[in-house]
Amino acid sequence: KNGQIVNGGFNLNNVSNIIIRNLQIRDTRMADDDPDDKEYDYDGIQMDTSHHVWIDHNYIVRMNDGLIDSRKDTSYLTVSWNVIAEGHKAFGIGWTDNTTARITIHHNWIHHNDVRNPSTDNVAYAHLYNNYMQNITGYGNYSRGHTKMVIENTYYENVKDPYYRDDTAEIRQSGSICVSCSGQRETGGSAFTPSSFYSYRLDPASEVPGLLRTYAGPQAPIGL
Repeated sequence: KNGQIVNGGFNLNNVSNIIIRNLQIRDTRMADDDPDDKEYDYDGIQMDTSHHVWIDHNYIVRMNDGLIDSRKDTSYLTVSWNVIAEGHKAFGIGWTDNTTARITIHHNWIHHNDVRNPSTDNVAYAHLYNNYMQNITGYGNYSRGHTKMVIENTYYENVKDPYYRDDTAEIRQSGSICVSCSGQRETGGSAFTPSSFYSYRLDPASEVPGLLRTYAGPQAPIGL
């Protein structure tokens, strides 16, 4: 679990069947680009037009620009059991006019970020469940464009605008807990039924902080 990419990251361009697992990916911040992260596109993991990607049990922190960016119709993406933290732009999804992507985001500890937690633009099916959102100053889960988003059993703690949508987008939410949150908690539309695509098990939202503090990020038994 001690493998690290320091001062660097991954760029996946038109590739498929990729697993990025059990790594620390950290520290590309540029002092002359603070606080907006506009000059240097040094993402932790950037994906363009790729598919079947699994990002699992990583610790992704303090990058310049995005911690994770899923762009240009990247689809069949699963982001699970990661620590995604200490960033200005945490997790951006979109950069396309097409609404085709299918993305699952579950059991991630997303904390001490500003915006894009994630910002989810034009995603056909965005399933977010059992995430721990903590100390978010910009906004939480944002359903943009024509995205259909389902949020289940997420724990929001000290989050501004935990979940909200564009008028053209949809959000269906159930079972989540908000503690010391402010701003928008907006749902609307029927979105979709995740269980019609795959089987999964929900943990109670009340148990999510404890689970993720223990099991998110790199783990010694993985790969043994």
